[in-house]
Amino acid sequence: MKRLVRGCFFVVLAVLVGCAKAEPRCEDVLAKLSDKPGFVEFLECTQDNEIQGKPFVARYRVKGSDALEAEQFMSQSFGMPKLQHICCGWDSTPHFYRDKRTRLGYRLGMGSEETLIDERSSWPRIKFFYITASLFTEDP
Repeated sequence: MKRLVRGCFFVVLAVLVGCAKAEPRCEDVLAKLSDKPGFVEFLECTQDNEIQGKPFVARYRVKGSDALEAEQFMSQSFGMPKLQHICCGWDSTPHFYRDKRTRLGYRLGMGSEETLIDERSSWPRIKFFYITASLFTEDP
Protein backbone atom coordinates (compact mmCIF):
# COMPACT_ATOMS: atom_id res chain seq x y z
CA MET A 1 0.00 0.00 0.00
CA LYS A 2 2.87 2.35 0.85
CA ARG A 3 4.35 1.76 -2.60
CA LEU A 4 1.05 2.67 -4.26
CA VAL A 5 0.71 5.89 -2.25
CA ARG A 6 4.35 6.79 -2.85
CA GLY A 7 3.98 6.07 -6.59
CA CYS A 8 0.83 8.20 -6.81
CA PHE A 9 2.60 11.01 -4.94
CA PHE A 10 5.46 11.06 -7.44
CA VAL A 11 3.08 10.99 -10.41
CA VAL A 12 1.12 13.96 -9.01
CA LEU A 13 4.37 15.79 -8.26
CA ALA A 14 5.65 15.19 -11.80
CA VAL A 15 2.40 16.54 -13.27
CA LEU A 16 2.56 19.66 -11.09
CA VAL A 17 6.18 20.32 -12.03
CA GLY A 18 5.31 19.94 -15.71
CA CYS A 19 2.53 22.51 -15.36
CA ALA A 20 4.72 25.05 -13.59
CA LYS A 21 5.17 28.18 -15.65
CA ALA A 22 8.81 28.99 -16.39
CA GLU A 23 9.85 32.54 -15.64
CA PRO A 24 10.98 34.52 -18.68
CA ARG A 25 14.71 35.10 -18.85
CA CYS A 26 17.19 37.03 -20.92
CA GLU A 27 18.39 34.78 -23.74
CA ASP A 28 18.86 34.35 -27.48
CA VAL A 29 15.16 34.86 -28.27
CA LEU A 30 15.35 34.19 -32.01
CA ALA A 31 17.09 30.84 -31.42
CA LYS A 32 14.46 29.92 -28.84
CA LEU A 33 11.51 30.82 -31.10
CA SER A 34 12.81 29.65 -34.48
CA ASP A 35 15.56 28.03 -36.50
CA LYS A 36 17.76 31.15 -36.43
CA PRO A 37 20.17 31.25 -39.39
CA GLY A 38 23.91 31.35 -38.66
CA PHE A 39 24.37 34.75 -40.29
CA VAL A 40 22.15 36.36 -37.61
CA GLU A 41 24.74 37.07 -34.91
CA PHE A 42 23.48 37.22 -31.32
CA LEU A 43 25.18 40.16 -29.59
CA GLU A 44 23.63 40.35 -26.13
CA CYS A 45 20.52 40.28 -24.02
CA THR A 46 19.97 42.90 -21.33
CA GLN A 47 17.09 43.97 -19.14
CA ASP A 48 16.04 47.62 -19.30
CA ASN A 49 14.71 48.33 -15.81
CA GLU A 50 14.41 52.06 -16.54
CA ILE A 51 11.44 51.80 -18.89
CA GLN A 52 7.87 50.63 -18.40
CA GLY A 53 7.47 46.87 -18.65
CA LYS A 54 11.15 46.24 -17.76
CA PRO A 55 11.80 44.33 -21.00
CA PHE A 56 14.49 41.84 -21.79
CA VAL A 57 16.03 43.07 -25.05
CA ALA A 58 17.97 40.64 -27.24
CA ARG A 59 20.16 42.33 -29.87
CA TYR A 60 21.50 40.87 -33.09
CA ARG A 61 23.70 41.97 -35.99
CA VAL A 62 23.58 40.99 -39.67
CA LYS A 63 26.04 41.94 -42.42
CA GLY A 64 24.54 44.03 -45.20
CA SER A 65 25.30 41.23 -47.65
CA ASP A 66 22.96 38.96 -45.61
CA ALA A 67 20.29 41.56 -44.84
CA LEU A 68 17.84 40.48 -47.56
CA GLU A 69 17.93 36.88 -46.29
CA ALA A 70 17.55 38.15 -42.70
CA GLU A 71 14.52 40.22 -43.73
CA GLN A 72 13.01 37.12 -45.38
CA PHE A 73 13.73 35.03 -42.26
CA MET A 74 12.01 37.61 -40.03
CA SER A 75 9.04 37.77 -42.40
CA GLN A 76 8.61 34.00 -42.75
CA SER A 77 9.23 33.19 -39.09
CA PHE A 78 7.43 36.08 -37.41
CA GLY A 79 5.35 37.89 -40.04
CA MET A 80 7.45 41.05 -39.86
CA PRO A 81 6.81 43.43 -42.80
CA LYS A 82 9.52 44.48 -45.25
CA LEU A 83 11.95 47.21 -44.29
CA GLN A 84 11.38 50.70 -45.65
CA HIS A 85 13.89 53.45 -46.31
CA ILE A 86 13.04 56.41 -44.09
CA CYS A 87 15.25 59.50 -43.97
CA CYS A 88 18.60 58.15 -42.94
CA GLY A 89 18.29 54.38 -42.94
CA TRP A 90 16.26 51.22 -43.45
CA ASP A 91 13.77 50.33 -40.75
CA SER A 92 10.85 48.05 -40.04
CA THR A 93 7.66 49.21 -38.45
CA PRO A 94 7.36 47.95 -34.86
CA HIS A 95 6.05 44.40 -35.06
CA PHE A 96 4.38 42.26 -32.39
CA TYR A 97 4.70 38.47 -32.38
CA ARG A 98 3.02 36.04 -29.96
CA ASP A 99 4.65 32.64 -29.42
CA LYS A 100 2.00 29.96 -30.03
CA ARG A 101 3.49 27.60 -27.40
CA THR A 102 4.04 29.97 -24.46
CA ARG A 103 1.60 32.75 -25.44
CA LEU A 104 4.34 35.28 -24.59
CA GLY A 105 4.39 38.39 -26.76
CA TYR A 106 7.53 39.88 -28.32
CA ARG A 107 8.18 43.22 -29.98
CA LEU A 108 10.49 42.75 -32.97
CA GLY A 109 12.33 45.22 -35.13
CA MET A 110 15.02 45.36 -37.77
CA GLY A 111 16.93 48.28 -39.19
CA SER A 112 20.18 49.41 -40.74
CA GLU A 113 22.81 51.63 -39.36
CA GLU A 114 22.51 55.23 -40.56
CA THR A 115 22.95 55.35 -44.34
CA LEU A 116 22.05 57.34 -47.44
CA ILE A 117 21.74 54.11 -49.47
CA ASP A 118 18.12 54.04 -50.55
CA GLU A 119 18.03 51.05 -52.92
CA ARG A 120 17.54 47.51 -51.68
CA SER A 121 19.95 46.19 -54.31
CA SER A 122 22.72 48.20 -52.59
CA TRP A 123 22.23 46.66 -49.13
CA PRO A 124 25.56 44.78 -49.39
CA ARG A 125 27.25 48.21 -49.24
CA ILE A 126 25.74 48.80 -45.76
CA LYS A 127 28.07 47.36 -43.14
CA PHE A 128 25.45 46.14 -40.63
CA PHE A 129 21.73 45.78 -39.98
CA TYR A 130 20.43 45.18 -36.46
CA ILE A 131 17.54 43.13 -35.09
CA THR A 132 15.96 43.52 -31.66
CA ALA A 133 13.55 41.19 -29.87
CA SER A 134 11.96 42.52 -26.68
CA LEU A 135 9.99 40.61 -24.07
CA PHE A 136 8.22 42.71 -21.45
CA THR A 137 8.45 41.23 -17.95
CA GLU A 138 5.79 43.39 -16.34
CA ASP A 139 2.33 44.46 -17.44
CA PRO A 140 2.39 48.10 -18.61
